[in-house]
Amino acid sequence: MTEAYFEPLGTDDGWEVFRATPHTVSAWGPDLQHGAPPSAILTRAMDRLERSDGTRIARITVDLLGPVPLGELRTRARVTRPGRRIQLLESELHAGGRVVARASAWRMAIGDTAEVEQTAAERRDLPGADHNSEFFNRWTSGYIDSLEIRGSEDGAVWARPTLPLVAGEEMTPAERVMSVADIANGVGAVLEPDQWRFLNTDVVMHLHRRPVGEWIGVTAEASIGPDGVGATAGTLYDEVGAIGHTLQALLVERA
Repeated sequence: MTEAYFEPLGTDDGWEVFRATPHTVSAWGPDLQHGAPPSAILTRAMDRLERSDGTRIARITVDLLGPVPLGELRTRARVTRPGRRIQLLESELHAGGRVVARASAWRMAIGDTAEVEQTAAERRDLPGADHNSEFFNRWTSGYIDSLEIRGSEDGAVWARPTLPLVAGEEMTPAERVMSVADIANGVGAVLEPDQWRFLNTDVVMHLHRRPVGEWIGVTAEASIGPDGVGATAGTLYDEVGAIGHTLQALLVERA
């Protein structure tokens, strides 16, 4: 088995073609991917499109249109709103002849604002990244097993992928964040997964600062409505401090 989430298979008429490995498998079923690898491969398509040192991605929205299968997948990206200071990017993920996920991103020009740097996130001391965690033991899967997870506190963990997103490549900062951000749904879980299913249909990530280092901290809280719909809100960290926020919509139903 390729030691990566995706194995590159070349290009085909403007598409990049990959094979999703078993390392992408979700805890919700052995034949579908966890939301993080598709989110990250869609981010890769946008982040590497006409990339320049003077811009970076500030927001990513991923919509999971249905179960994302294993096996052969393909991505492509385009600039839908060109601009010198602000660009809107879009990407899509195809499997079995259909679109299984879509993403969009705002990419912005960067400049020096260090003298006014601040964050709206409340300062929170996450559990130390040097403490082993048993948080996800009940949710083992190909994807979860590929993460190194530290910390011991409910609603807060540190995580880093032990595998590259694409075999033979180094992850960009945006790819690294999106390879982890989707776990906020599990980190903030308030329901027992053997009694309830709470599937997120999307992940929206705002990144006000590029991450430093490999570890991504995730704190999250879920809200469950009375009618089968919920939401998870999270904050993302590196070892310096907060770097961004996530939101996810949830479909909640009995297992």
